[in-house]
Amino acid sequence: MPDDVFGAPLPDLARPSRKRQLTDRHQRTVDQRVQDCLNYPLLYEMAELLPAPHQVGCPREYPPIVYLLMAVLTPVTKSKRSTAGLLASASQWRSLRAAVRRHMGRRAAMALPLAAPTRSQYDYAVKTLLVPSVDLLEEEFRRYAALQALEQGLFPASMPKVWSRPERRQLLVGDATVPKAPSKARKQETVDPVTGELRTHRVDPAARDYYENGEKAKRQVRGTKWFFASGRSDGYWTRVILTFAHVAGGEYEDEATVAVRQFAHLKNVLPDCMGVIYDGALRGVHRDALARRGLLVVNKQHGSLNPVFYERIKPCRSGHDLWCDQGRIAESIRIDDGTRVLQPVPITRLEPRIGVTKSRWYHLLKIPWRHGDHEYRVPVGITTTVEDRALRDATTGQRIPSDHERGFHRAEYLQQIPQDTLSHQLVYPYRSDSESVHSQFDLSLWNRRMIAYGVERQKVFVLGFALSQNATSRQVYLEGRADAAMECRKNA
Repeated sequence: MPDDVFGAPLPDLARPSRKRQLTDRHQRTVDQRVQDCLNYPLLYEMAELLPAPHQVGCPREYPPIVYLLMAVLTPVTKSKRSTAGLLASASQWRSLRAAVRRHMGRRAAMALPLAAPTRSQYDYAVKTLLVPSVDLLEEEFRRYAALQALEQGLFPASMPKVWSRPERRQLLVGDATVPKAPSKARKQETVDPVTGELRTHRVDPAARDYYENGEKAKRQVRGTKWFFASGRSDGYWTRVILTFAHVAGGEYEDEATVAVRQFAHLKNVLPDCMGVIYDGALRGVHRDALARRGLLVVNKQHGSLNPVFYERIKPCRSGHDLWCDQGRIAESIRIDDGTRVLQPVPITRLEPRIGVTKSRWYHLLKIPWRHGDHEYRVPVGITTTVEDRALRDATTGQRIPSDHERGFHRAEYLQQIPQDTLSHQLVYPYRSDSESVHSQFDLSLWNRRMIAYGVERQKVFVLGFALSQNATSRQVYLEGRADAAMECRKNA
């Protein structure tokens, strides 16, 4: 492999270890996370969006902010019963009243009852208050999450963009996970094979079968699939979840389609985001859509791809046969025993041409030749169509057929950052942060099973999980900034 702008890959044993020991100061107890949620300003802004109590009928005993706080605390305590029990404590209820007084005023705090709501009251509020407004709350969450990410130094506009080796805080990380369904039952009624008794079961209407763990070792799971996209810097608890979405699958939208739509939306609100990191679920058609929006796509090539012939060029008498192999251009070279091998061509520069409606990407190649190297520019990442601007041959001036006309899937075979390079080895491991999100999500579930039935109720829980994670991230950021200011005053 040539040592070019992306660097030669290192063997597994020579790769630098990035594992760090989680120290005590990086831990967050349940009490700390509860306070993080109570002090999160977004929750009190969201409460203003919820509808006021009806003027007729039985009046609502608690204001919307109480039920919204319970929704955010449920992933922290792992169950609605534990959340109701936590707030039943006199000290915790006083803390909630104090937080409401700080953010909403004394009058709002005085209007709170002297005791916390019960679990049944919260269940009723989820059905009648939170579920009907969850889409509005989700939109407000996305807006605030993007602002929070920028405030915490993610996707900075002032930072140089090195396209061949972007930094962690300049990239989005995404993936989807399938938490187990709240019930194993698949049918509402079954017959006991021994007694013949008719048994009734509660079935999750949103649960279906999915396959996880990639293309080599598929594992069937039953539940609902949820997509998360986030950004983070190098510190612990610095992750900001920027968006989430339900992946219906089946005859509806698959995971990759949902991911592309969410990433495109995030590019609009985070214009200095450089790219995304994803697993093998993104194929060429998805990479094409994201590359056209000006985003790098860092993922692995599909295992079923074989080398394909690209073209033959003749900048010299001998000519050069170019092939697509391992996500980049390689030259067919005849070796001493008469056989041919594919030798990767060095890439001197990754050239992005970012446009308003469509972007283009190029690899500037340096093709070795005994009488002097040749420079050759190859489009990558985007499969051109007839509607795209036509390219012209530099020598003849004739129109070059588009990739669709040639039957060549360029975005599938030519990556922006090829897989077998040092840059890919350094950048792609950031994808493990998506697994960290999934781990935190599983840990927020009682017995690692979804604690709600139906997509609408589950979306309320997922929204609460994202809010609780971002609340802790914001609090850790503020504490770190305060510690840095104190250290500066000491050294002054």
